[in-house]
Amino acid sequence: MTAQPIKQQKLATSAAEELLALILRGEFAAGQRLPPERMLAEQMNISRTSLRDGIARLEVLGHLEARQGNGVFVREPSAAHLTQSFQGMLIRSPQNVAHLLEFRQMIEPEVASQAAIRATPTQIAQLQLCLERQEIARSRHIKLSAEDMIFHHLIAQIAGNEVVMLVLETLRSLMTQLRNRVVGDQPALTISQHQAVVSAIASASPQAARQAMHIHMESVRHHAAPLIDQGEDNA
Repeated sequence: MTAQPIKQQKLATSAAEELLALILRGEFAAGQRLPPERMLAEQMNISRTSLRDGIARLEVLGHLEARQGNGVFVREPSAAHLTQSFQGMLIRSPQNVAHLLEFRQMIEPEVASQAAIRATPTQIAQLQLCLERQEIARSRHIKLSAEDMIFHHLIAQIAGNEVVMLVLETLRSLMTQLRNRVVGDQPALTISQHQAVVSAIASASPQAARQAMHIHMESVRHHAAPLIDQGEDNA
């Protein structure tokens, strides 16, 4: 392995990009320790300080892990690590709440449509069980956040697209924050809309599933509007 020399500009960023490229190409495998700091710095033609800054950036993103006294190691890919970069996002900017809801509106109706095409009887039974647990939670005045997360996760799993699964898993904590603040206030409506989605999936109707999920996402956005407006007023 020979890393490419880096020009003397934006060195920390360039170091992070070069190291990430090596990781993505598989030249540094998950669990592998990086070469000594001095060697990497010489190969990249940068200072060890700039290299450390680049490594620190990749640590924040979850690609690397510094172990005291043992060196720097490549981490296994993990959606949890990616999620860390988004922590506090909803609190810092109400506009990000709107963007997250818009993202869900873009992707989740199509995910439901694919689930209607691919769902097996066993998976449909799992969705029905999710609805039953939601009803139990509602009757006990328990917020639906956890069950709602499971419900949408299962639909994405049924759709069978690993990229979609990874994206939604990466945003799990943000969606949980949002559900805790919005969805739990309308449990009966949420369950009713979930039932419509499940009925469409069980009927193997992609268009009906897409429409039912679209209605659900529109409802979530509507009930989140006061939250977004309140955040803008306090900004």
